[in-house]
Amino acid sequence: MATEDEIRELKRRHGADLLGRPGVSGVGVERDEALGFVLTLHLASDEPALRAGLPAQIEGHPIRYCAGGPYRWLAVEDGD
Repeated sequence: MATEDEIRELKRRHGADLLGRPGVSGVGVERDEALGFVLTLHLASDEPALRAGLPAQIEGHPIRYCAGGPYRWLAVEDGD
């Protein structure tokens, strides 16, 4: 089971490269089912061809995939 620090370091080393790949809209550090930590790639779609070019693991750590569409910045209004 990976620690949060291990996965954050993995993200630091590989995050920019992963974000540069087609269809990858985000890279995050999240908890897995066993309450360890995992590197998660957020994808613009769940097309199988998109995942075919992405790694199943990096440096022995499995990668989780989450298809949620592209991220969009939302304007924040000052509600005071």
